Amino acid sequence: MAGLLHMEDIAQHAWCTPDQRHEFRDRLEDCGFVVLDPGDADDLVLDDIMRGLGEPVEYHFGTKLTLAPDEGAENVQFTTRGMPLHADATFNAGPPVKYIGMHCVTAPEVGGETLVASAAAFFEHAPADLLETMSGIVVEYRNRISGYYKDRPEGDHPRLAPIQVDPETGEKRLVIGFSDADDPTRTHDSVVVGYGEEESAELLRRISAVLHRPSVLYAHAWRPGQVMILDNRRLVHGRAAFPGQPRKIVRLSVF
Repeated sequence: MAGLLHMEDIAQHAWCTPDQRHEFRDRLEDCGFVVLDPGDADDLVLDDIMRGLGEPVEYHFGTKLTLAPDEGAENVQFTTRGMPLHADATFNAGPPVKYIGMHCVTAPEVGGETLVASAAAFFEHAPADLLETMSGIVVEYRNRISGYYKDRPEGDHPRLAPIQVDPETGEKRLVIGFSDADDPTRTHDSVVVGYGEEESAELLRRISAVLHRPSVLYAHAWRPGQVMILDNRRLVHGRAAFPGQPRKIVRLSVF
């Protein structure tokens, strides 16, 4: 699918109707993500689909996480707020994640879209000077949850270059995560190492702005029963806000 570097075209090819389900692996390879529509009944079983893609990632909560609003939650994952774009390589404390599977149980009528940005499209559409700057920086991720990174001493924050080459695929990948400084439920803060506060925030805003271009970003409005699979090595993802709406997504990641 070389040359399909506009997200509208990528997303169209990534969508699988029930009679196209046998093609989902090829489309996942082509597009970096797929959307699977259920048949007449809710016949998509997340565990079965993900089993063929890798081993489940074990977190402190187990392998599956139910994402639904929880009144009084202090973690943005369980609120109705938007979640900024990120790769799970930056914000997860477990093994490297290859694929993220999500099954929609309840969909909001308004908002709550899962946001998917293609790294390949980003590298195609980002200004040359921005890519040059990004090739020389490192971003530090400061988790606000004590003990989150179990294999690191407290206060030892991950530092990652935003542009990397994936050792398995050989492709250039985007490893980045953003945070909303005004959100008290955010789990992380992202800062560019060696930059002042304003300079760091401005650079991260520039990167985020390109990722939110229509040529790079797809916003998936959920329908109950659908399954979406994301290649975490080739995409960054997030969530739109859905104030006052119900939303329930079950997530299972594999490595």
